[in-house]
Formats: sequence, structure tokens, C-alpha cells
Amino acid sequence: GGAWVVADMESRELLAVCLKSIKGLTKDLQLVDASFIWTEPHSKELKVKLELQQEAMMGVVVRQSMVVELRIDSLQCRDCQKSYTKHSW
Repeated sequence: GGAWVVADMESRELLAVCLKSIKGLTKDLQLVDASFIWTEPHSKELKVKLELQQEAMMGVVVRQSMVVELRIDSLQCRDCQKSYTKHSW
């Protein structure tokens, strides 16, 4: 598992976590911009708009926008699990 991070909704910290989880972002693709797209607060979904560019041929740069949808899974770290769980049988 990865490190636990505290991040508010639509914060820079959360955007950084989202970008790290997106597969396919390689050194060939340059991330020009990334931003959240509004979703219902209770939807447990995040939408991130990415603007990417890549050099296709000598001097020819292709720029493309795309939307990536991510799902929020509610989990607790091990310390929180221990503190909120009664360990009596």
C-alpha cells in the first residue's frame, strides 16, 4: 500500500494523488494542465480534465484534452481501524 495523505476535496494535494494513479502518463506525454470537473458531492466520483501534449514529428506538437474518471473508496488506515473497532469478543 501507498502512503496515507490527508487532502480536502478538489485540493492540490488530492489532484496530485489522482495524477499519480493515472496509468499511461509517460515521459513522452507532457502534462500541460489538470483540473477537477464538478461532480455531485455524494457521488464518490472524481473527474479530472487533463491537457496533454506530445511532439508528433520534428516541430509538430499535438495537444489533446481528455477527462479521466476516478472512484473514491472509503478506507481507514490501520491506526484508525484499531481506534474505531472494539476488540472485545
